[in-house]
Amino acid sequence: MVSSQGGSLVIGLTGGIGTGKSAVLKILASLGAEGIDADLTAHAVMAPDGPVHEAVVAAFGPEILAADGTIDRQRLGARVFTDRAALSRLEAIVHPAVAQAIGRRIAASRAAAVAIEAIKLLESGLSRQLCDQVWVTRCSRRQQIARLSAGRGMSAEEARRRLAAQMPPAQMAREADRIIDTNGSLAETAMQALTGWVELGLPLPAVTLRAATAADAASTAALLNSVVREGGLTVVNRTFTVAQERAYLRRLPPRARITLAEVGGVVVGFQSLEPYSPVYTTAMDHVGVVGTFVIACLRGRGIGQLMGQATVEHARQMGFTKLAINVRGDNQGAQAFYRSLGFQPCGRLTDQVFIDGRYVDEMLYEMFINA
Repeated sequence: MVSSQGGSLVIGLTGGIGTGKSAVLKILASLGAEGIDADLTAHAVMAPDGPVHEAVVAAFGPEILAADGTIDRQRLGARVFTDRAALSRLEAIVHPAVAQAIGRRIAASRAAAVAIEAIKLLESGLSRQLCDQVWVTRCSRRQQIARLSAGRGMSAEEARRRLAAQMPPAQMAREADRIIDTNGSLAETAMQALTGWVELGLPLPAVTLRAATAADAASTAALLNSVVREGGLTVVNRTFTVAQERAYLRRLPPRARITLAEVGGVVVGFQSLEPYSPVYTTAMDHVGVVGTFVIACLRGRGIGQLMGQATVEHARQMGFTKLAINVRGDNQGAQAFYRSLGFQPCGRLTDQVFIDGRYVDEMLYEMFINA
């Protein structure tokens, strides 16, 4: 998708207070977007040298000023958040100036995409004036109140008052091109934002690889769980909590490695290498077992190949001379992928897995590597 204006594609990002807009803006910026915070822009236009400073002071009186002559936003907020008419007057003064300032930044941008975070994106008209896409962040009311209490020290009463003054979530959703559900972990939110970016055809940063640590548990759990929920791809038939995934990562034996693939800081794939039978015998110490998971929107782009090369190199360093893998018999894509890495089929286990109400065969693949 390209911008209707012929330059940067503009994503308008909105949602209720405490729904994670700023987190999504950071994710989009890590993918290559130029991020614009409309609230910071409002600060700038209301600064003493800004275009609406005098108008705001004239409308609400000198008592909203701090000692240094700047507008005290807490004092101003106390006035307008309890008086809808006063809030409307403030917005009528500030919103046009904010739109002009953001419009100038968009025109000057050389980024493939510009992302605008604005809590009043829809009400102010910014979405119609400037945006090609509208993304709405959404989570439960309970989550919003908890986040506002933890992050901003708001009482539950104050949080509810702020929420009542905003556009209802259902109305925002009706105007959205994409909804980002932020009820889950930040890693789950990042995967949704990345999927939206990819589906818009926007360019991606280069893939980077590194070894996973226990600190990556939220990211690996989010990715693994997304593959499990797709169905038909893995014999794993349950999802994992972050705590369970962290415990797994901490228990990995010394020769094991989880290779992560990242794009702009978002984990988009991981490949595991573990000893084939580390517990009851040392007779298979030369054999490693491999597993691969890649986010749905980026499959077929060579990410698995990159991880595979890193895994083979690590396997050599750790003294493995053979790698093995069990693949679902009905997952033709995975079988083709492993063959492309150099694995060869070596057997079939009939009705090996009972999953989704039916029996599924498993195919056995192996690859010998030079030590």
